[in-house]
Amino acid sequence: MSELTKLSASRIKTAQTCSWTYWCNYKLKLPDSGNDGSSRGTICHNVFELLGDKHKREFNKIVKEGTIWNTRAVASQVNKEAEELNVNDKENLDLIDEMIVNGLRCDFFGDTVEKPTHAESEKFFDLEIKDGIKRYAIRGYIDKLFVYKDNSVIIRDFKSSKSVFKGKEISDNLQNLIYCLAVKHLMPECNPQSEFLFLRFDLDRDLLGNYGKGFLKMDKISPEELEGFEYQLTEFQNYLDNFDKNTAMSNYAATQDYPKDGTFGGPLACGKDGYKMSRGEPILDKNGEPILAYICPYRKPMEYYALKDKDGNLKKTAFLEEKYKLTIEEGDEIVKMKYEGCPHWNNKEKIEDFLDAN
Repeated sequence: MSELTKLSASRIKTAQTCSWTYWCNYKLKLPDSGNDGSSRGTICHNVFELLGDKHKREFNKIVKEGTIWNTRAVASQVNKEAEELNVNDKENLDLIDEMIVNGLRCDFFGDTVEKPTHAESEKFFDLEIKDGIKRYAIRGYIDKLFVYKDNSVIIRDFKSSKSVFKGKEISDNLQNLIYCLAVKHLMPECNPQSEFLFLRFDLDRDLLGNYGKGFLKMDKISPEELEGFEYQLTEFQNYLDNFDKNTAMSNYAATQDYPKDGTFGGPLACGKDGYKMSRGEPILDKNGEPILAYICPYRKPMEYYALKDKDGNLKKTAFLEEKYKLTIEEGDEIVKMKYEGCPHWNNKEKIEDFLDAN
């Protein structure tokens, strides 16, 4: 029997948002330039991991002074990663600084009310469940995990997005469900509850002890709800284990309804080719230049390099200008490839030829 696809919240959400995006991301493994927001988030997470439970002196200095730039080890790491990810301009660095300080000041060690009996940063889980008709595999990292003497568990996740959750992002949050399920399997006697900290928003507590807009504590999930979710995961597992080129063209974002709860999805996920507009005019940045609109990275055609092993299996891809990122081992080869773009927006016959060749 073939190995189960490792499920994660992002993997499932990608497939739900657009079947073609899932194909491009997880099957074709097309290169993606990412964006400043995800790069900033990566840097913040790495600093939180560094300061997790070993560097109290650096933590205290940053919190006291309200900046990372006077702490040599952290400042050096941030500058290095920001340069590698091309977010080393002043605007991005200032925002990274603010988000890190904000996250560190919000009960970073989980001991504001009570000291945890156990705490972990970047808690990894990799579970495969086969129990009757339940059949699924889940994998992920929990940013911070706190266990208390009454067996309650806080699962904390840091978010660097420019908006807080709304609508179904709260009521049907896959990450919350998967993380709580994982903790319940790892620690059956414990009662997990998730917290999401949005680093670009207010996380301070008021005089009554209430956190700001950026702090979201999820409702506790009952054992019955978790068991029901396991059956949903089994359905997701079957769907993604059998995902092929026909499935890839079955649920385009462009053909779905616009979300009614203010979330990102449907045709919004396709974006548009051109500039951000307001009243018929391009929106300008601080230098007076038009700001490019968001567009799905897989919407338009591209050429790229693919690294394949001796059996022709795809290992990694890179943009033409980033060929140097592909490290060749014995028996590998690098092949120049041409991607014809999303079938919904481009020539469908060419796309089908491309799929047959891959």
